[in-house]
Amino acid sequence: MSNWRNLFAQRIYERGKDYYYRGRVKSLIFDADDNFSAIVKGNRAYKVTGRYHNGKFSQLHCDCPYAQDNHRCKHMAAVLEAIDDGSANVEPQKSLGEVLQSAFPPNRLLVDPLSFLGKEVFPLRLIEHVFTNLDDVEVISEILVKAADTYFSIPGAEWNYSVAGRFKQYYFSVLVAFNRKTIVDVQVDFVETREGQQIAKMVALYYLLKYLDQHNIEENTNEAARQMLANFLDRDPDSQTIITANIGEYYDGGQYLYFRAGVPDHMYKFPNLTTLANGVARGERLRLGKFFDQQIIPENLDKDSKQWLGLINKLSSTADLTRDSYYEASVKNELPLTGVIMDEVDQILKAGNTLYNQWKMPIKREERALKAAVSIKANGADDDPSRYLNVSVDLPVDLIHGQAAYYRLDDRTWTAFTGIAPNKLDPVFPVTSDLVFGVDTMAEFYRYVLPMLQSMFSVEMPQDRDLSKFLPSLPTVVFLLDYHDEQIYCDLATEIDGKTQKIKKIDDLPQFLMQRVERVLAKYFTKFNQTGTRAVLLVNEATNLLANGVSELQEIGITKATPAFNGLYKQPFTKVSVGISIDSGLLKLDFGDDQLTAKEIKQILRDFRPHKQYYQLGKKTLKMDEPSLAELVETLRKMGISSRDFTAEELKLPVYRALYLDDLLSHQEALNYRTTSELHQLVTDVKTPQKDFKVPANLHATLRPYQYDGVQWLMALMKYHFGGLLADEMGLGKTLQIITVLLSEQGNGQNLIVAPAAVIYNWQDEIKKFAPDLKVTVLDGSKAERRKQFAQSTERDIIITSYDAAKRDIDFYEGHVFNIEVIDEAQYIKNPQTAAAKTVKAINAKQRFALTGTPIENRLSELWSIFDYLMPSFLGSYQQFRKQYEGPIIKNQDDQAQDDLKRLVQPFMLRRLKKDVLNDLPMKNEQVFLTPMVGKQENLYQARAQRLIRQIQKQNDEEFQQNKLAVLAEITRLRELCCSPQLLDSGYSGPSGKIKATMNLIKDEVADNHKILLFSQFTSALAILKEKLAKAGIKYFVIEGKTKKADRLQFVDEFNSYDQPAVFLISLKAGGTGLNLTSADVVIHFDPWWNIAAENQATDRAHRFGQKNNVTIYKMIAQNTIEEKIIEMQQKKAALANSILSGNELANAVINKETLLNILK
Repeated sequence: MSNWRNLFAQRIYERGKDYYYRGRVKSLIFDADDNFSAIVKGNRAYKVTGRYHNGKFSQLHCDCPYAQDNHRCKHMAAVLEAIDDGSANVEPQKSLGEVLQSAFPPNRLLVDPLSFLGKEVFPLRLIEHVFTNLDDVEVISEILVKAADTYFSIPGAEWNYSVAGRFKQYYFSVLVAFNRKTIVDVQVDFVETREGQQIAKMVALYYLLKYLDQHNIEENTNEAARQMLANFLDRDPDSQTIITANIGEYYDGGQYLYFRAGVPDHMYKFPNLTTLANGVARGERLRLGKFFDQQIIPENLDKDSKQWLGLINKLSSTADLTRDSYYEASVKNELPLTGVIMDEVDQILKAGNTLYNQWKMPIKREERALKAAVSIKANGADDDPSRYLNVSVDLPVDLIHGQAAYYRLDDRTWTAFTGIAPNKLDPVFPVTSDLVFGVDTMAEFYRYVLPMLQSMFSVEMPQDRDLSKFLPSLPTVVFLLDYHDEQIYCDLATEIDGKTQKIKKIDDLPQFLMQRVERVLAKYFTKFNQTGTRAVLLVNEATNLLANGVSELQEIGITKATPAFNGLYKQPFTKVSVGISIDSGLLKLDFGDDQLTAKEIKQILRDFRPHKQYYQLGKKTLKMDEPSLAELVETLRKMGISSRDFTAEELKLPVYRALYLDDLLSHQEALNYRTTSELHQLVTDVKTPQKDFKVPANLHATLRPYQYDGVQWLMALMKYHFGGLLADEMGLGKTLQIITVLLSEQGNGQNLIVAPAAVIYNWQDEIKKFAPDLKVTVLDGSKAERRKQFAQSTERDIIITSYDAAKRDIDFYEGHVFNIEVIDEAQYIKNPQTAAAKTVKAINAKQRFALTGTPIENRLSELWSIFDYLMPSFLGSYQQFRKQYEGPIIKNQDDQAQDDLKRLVQPFMLRRLKKDVLNDLPMKNEQVFLTPMVGKQENLYQARAQRLIRQIQKQNDEEFQQNKLAVLAEITRLRELCCSPQLLDSGYSGPSGKIKATMNLIKDEVADNHKILLFSQFTSALAILKEKLAKAGIKYFVIEGKTKKADRLQFVDEFNSYDQPAVFLISLKAGGTGLNLTSADVVIHFDPWWNIAAENQATDRAHRFGQKNNVTIYKMIAQNTIEEKIIEMQQKKAALANSILSGNELANAVINKETLLNILK
């Protein structure tokens, strides 16, 4: 076959080959007899014909002048090269217009490419290959320009369309020159093979058709008009646009401010402040990302966003005033008069300041009203497809745009215009040019936008035209609503001139109308057909549609409904209600009313599903008010009530549930409920008790206002037999408040106080001081002695015992009913499995109170245990509590569960802080004192720490749990090393950095005449310090676990009465609570404890009511050791208690393997 090249002169063949590879061979077609024809583009289009049969060419002919003289021309060579390159396969051909006509509606575009694509024929094989792999096309760039606007124009072309991209692994670049009737030329670059050129050409023509379908190029609407329509019609009323300010960090550690804009779920950092500020001011659509392509309307922003936008406007207006250099940033002394600068200068001039012109003459400021007149003109004949409306605004051409106003400036006058602000006008007329609305947009402008313009401006309409004939018919969208088979259907149709017709696809609607329809359907329906013309929704999910969606559809178009849908839509809702009362000391809930019986409500509650609206009750179908039903279900869930608890038309609960139920119902909006005056009085008495309590005259103390409130609250709880947790901060007089209550109850029965052994005599002493009329017995000594004391106490008002004694004496209390049982330092029963917890819960009392300054030290289960003592079952079983509250809060940081728990316990828990109620309490100053490890001490510590790290790392989670006690014991040894190696090895004679630093600190404070409390959890550390204090001649006192209870009070009295500097060495566990040591004003924590609450309790021995001096607290921390990490953990644990007591976020206080490794590293 290659012998055909010998038919041509070498020069002619080379030129023909060049023509072929430049894509000048067009429309090569074979018929059934192997005849072919082709068009070759030279100076003009030449037709080449011939026959190719059995690998040979014959009957070659070309109509170019050179071939007319019987020469073999370059056009023939180009065609033969094309056939040869295609391996001479004669393939079935098909018109591209025929392939694409079903995908694009004909006769819609002013320039319709389908009319000339019919002339473009391609092998059917390649057509199928391209259109089954369109997803593999990546368009990199495309542009359409008028041929007259290009430097080089192809004769006969009106437009040039260029597209570049990639199909599979091949890159292409194609230029298509065309006019209204035909394609003039197609030039393919970067593709060498004939088949590749055909593919590239086909892809280019397909994308040209798509481009023309989207842009309708002879339609006259300009970009300014399209932007105006988008601003008015394409707004999403539900979009919550916000602007936030954020702090970022550079690689070198420096920080910077940046802004984000968007909607709450999708916020975007935008690169340029000026672009954003100008876009907002001009009302432009801002495409910040995939989920944000819309206008930002300043008046729709929230308060914070408006403030940040104001700052952005100022920053953007001065952005070009700064010049950055390597050494400095400066502001140029030539400020362009525009934007915020104009507004700022105007405010200064308005205040009476002077501005000078170039001749040093003052410029006068004046204000003038600015009126904008809008003019509308119709251009073109009524049937001209290129007709258009021209909309212009009549404003002076020399206006300067500020942010708040328009201005004009000449040599003598500064004019500020009032009446119309740029932020009102610029979004309507975003550019200075006129707005042009062509046939695609003029009807939408006339129907939707013009009425709004007429409400804002004076509008001059064309008087010489009948716009009803000039404007194309704009369809009204019709929503056809139906209901059957438990589903709601919405079909789309249009109505023009009173005729309704279903549409084939949603794209047939005008662009902006289509966007509004798509948005509202997506808001209320869940399923759609492929053409977008049918939306479907399950009837059980139709609450929002029926309540809000139908009216929103009617804002866009017309709704037409079948009788089945109307029956559903217009059926009245049935609401549920509940009655609440107190009956025989129980809280009673009644569910029946005149609409529903209790039995029906019970069935509905069993069948309840979120968003379900219709319920079948026998033969009756009810349309339930879903919000009220959902609120009832949620209320019952939070109360721990299920439908299984219903046994009759009413439900009875412990009366202490009344406060939580009242709080839950007060936050409901849809649920109707009824209460009685008796219930209302109960809630009022506990939440806002009346100040009518009379302090006993024989109380030897004056209650502070907050203490009186505390007593009044305790008495209100007693009225209804509710338990109460008095959780005031240490040092606020919880003891005095309880003593006042006990004194007021004198004669109503015997009372029991259970307290730590270290403070039982302190209680006796406080009662003797404040209420000497109360007769008190302290149970102490051997069990036989305690039994005798108990037997002789029948006439005593109060019995005081310790937790240790109570659990051994439980048999004493069998059959005995106390009036009030009080437990002090209630954290002693934080573990519900201990004998102490079980004992105080087993003792029978009419009323129970608990006192503690730290109701939660580590875990929420501690709070459950205290309330299980106060009011058994109040928080359910521990398993229920863990499932409903502890698990969600600790593991999932569930804010709702945390809030629910807080609302549940708050009425029965009172906590005040010293900073809130004691204005005269001296200040407390805490300092962390870092002490270095010295000598062998550091080597011993590091060796032991690294060995423990390796040991933990080798363990899996199960092994870690099994060996956890051994690991914690080793950590205790590390903490002892931080104090001094002598705590582990009595023979150690080397130095300790902490011992040395502590003694230096003590000497300095003693020299300044201060008395000191020093706490440590290691008695061996206290022994070392005691020895060094003795050598230094410094007076000291000691309380340890082995110190007798009676001796403790004696030592406290001696220390408080000692009028010289001294040090009180106290074991944290033995003396951290119940002692009043206000004569000291310096507190030293020699070693940190995991639980900061224990340290705070110890500190409060000095920083409490009665303290006259400022208190300084030193925390001695060994540097670069586990002690520094303990300080961090203390803060996390403190958050656990604060989250319930003050509502802050809850921290996870559980120590696991990872936590321990982080502490050690």
